[in-house]
Amino acid sequence: MVKLCSELSVSRIINIAPKKIFGIVAIFVTGLSSAEGNLYINADVGYANIQNWWTAAPALTLNVGYNYNKYLASEVGATWINSISTTYDGAGYGGSYTQGQSFADIAAKGSLPFSDIFSVYAKAGLGVAYSTSSMAMQSGVTNYDWNGDSSGIAFGLYMALGAELKLSQHWGMTFEDYGMMPFTGNNWGNINVFGIGGKYNF
Repeated sequence: MVKLCSELSVSRIINIAPKKIFGIVAIFVTGLSSAEGNLYINADVGYANIQNWWTAAPALTLNVGYNYNKYLASEVGATWINSISTTYDGAGYGGSYTQGQSFADIAAKGSLPFSDIFSVYAKAGLGVAYSTSSMAMQSGVTNYDWNGDSSGIAFGLYMALGAELKLSQHWGMTFEDYGMMPFTGNNWGNINVFGIGGKYNF
């Protein structure tokens, strides 16, 4: 009789245990997925001011990031700034000059949520910039043509301040002031961009 009861108890435990284990695992996975962050992408359009450029230029930025929680994230990004050109005329000569700029970055992002739909954030990291220039000059006096292209790579500090407005579970809107301060290498100087964009959380 004791043996039969023991066998029934073991059988009941064996039958019930998988259900309980499955339930515990399901609760754990659900909690883990909500506690951990998510992958996101963000695209901004805006205007860039670059040191030693004579005018601002349109800019496009794409960021890919990962939220570890609602306070901390990391991301990589790339910014393309539209090239600008100018022409000049002098006594007996004329020509054109074009400047180009782009940069990439990797950064840590800290967020401060004020509500379920609004937060502010700051980013800091490292950036690498690629600068180009092109000049073409013609001299009517000496019948001389000169064309020259140059490029340079610089490394520096990347920083950003921004705000995010959550529109739905997946979509959000961002407002961001960001840029790069080159430390070393050939560059035009400090880069500052103000952009407005959209964010999608996977």
